[in-house]
Amino acid sequence: MSERSKASIRSRGRGRLAGLGGALLLVMAVATACGTSNDSKNTLTTTSLTPGSGASTTNSSPGTVSKPGTLEGFSSPESVLFTSDRWFVSNVGPKVEPTAKDGDGFLTELNSVGTLTARKAMPRAGDPPLNAPKGMAHTDNRVFVADIDRVVGYDIDTHGQVFEAPLGGDEPALLNDMALLDPRTLLVSDTMRGIVYRLDLETKKFEPLASGIPGANGVAVDSGGKIAYVVGTGADFSGGDLWKLDLSQNPVVPQRIGTLHGVFDGLAILSNGNLVISDWISSQGTNPGTVTVYRPDGSEVAKVTLPDNLHGPADFTVDPAGRNLWIPALPDNRVVIVPLPSGTTGTSVSLTAPSTPASVTVTSPAVPSITTPGPSPAPATTP
Repeated sequence: MSERSKASIRSRGRGRLAGLGGALLLVMAVATACGTSNDSKNTLTTTSLTPGSGASTTNSSPGTVSKPGTLEGFSSPESVLFTSDRWFVSNVGPKVEPTAKDGDGFLTELNSVGTLTARKAMPRAGDPPLNAPKGMAHTDNRVFVADIDRVVGYDIDTHGQVFEAPLGGDEPALLNDMALLDPRTLLVSDTMRGIVYRLDLETKKFEPLASGIPGANGVAVDSGGKIAYVVGTGADFSGGDLWKLDLSQNPVVPQRIGTLHGVFDGLAILSNGNLVISDWISSQGTNPGTVTVYRPDGSEVAKVTLPDNLHGPADFTVDPAGRNLWIPALPDNRVVIVPLPSGTTGTSVSLTAPSTPASVTVTSPAVPSITTPGPSPAPATTP
């Protein structure tokens, strides 16, 4: 590639970042004025979505909650991951800057049914900082997380950093979501470059898999490991589409599915093949977002019922029993647990078997009370 071409790419990338930065300044000003930052809290609180009912579980499968609820006290939560016996939530941090290398990001750990274990579990003291952690994946007792232009891995039990793979390249990057293709390979989306990469966990090398996906964000692989789906926010965070990747092709050519269009973020595939997709609606998160179930052809099945004024539904996950969605509402600093609509349920695609059933109350040890929901906080950032 010529130096002129490289300069043009860098200029376009800076333009995209400038546009995103302007939106961030606007919503950060709103957040500061309304006092929505929760980073000073060291605990999470549990709120019932239905007045008078607790968000607890008894005789449930691991990772399930018998009654929907809300966990509050995060710091711009972007992604939720369930491993064999615990949950992790990635936090972009109080500065709410998804591309800033400011060292204020972290992962929160909860036990199998949502009780807080460690608000700032990773990175450990003495390990390199996280900047703006987003999508996560799990394999071989390690949690991997996308952090702007690298993927970082942590040992689940010790919380120590055990892996780092830098992306490289001159063009601005925003590694966003990840999906496990096989025990050695992750698929990683790059929102700025519009690319989905293969990341080899042994060689730590990124290989472009598919390009030309404006604002590539949520990515998921079907149970057979032969088809992947990707949703986008759009090149300038103004709206993207749903794409299908036939992994048997060489090269892989993205195929646009249906007429879906939105500021898409999270994506999951249910056991019956239906897709669940979250939409910010507004790139600034100023309007309530939506989560919708679609057929593989892009036709709508049903809307997921969300709490009023939930902003910025990001990289959610489905619990192992296929009953509930755990949705990070990034601008609201909370994670909501809501049921899938009747007739659309199914387990999410996973290469990890569920653990032995447990019975635990969903609440923070330091804040055991259940309260009714108050007004939603003001929005705080872009996806």
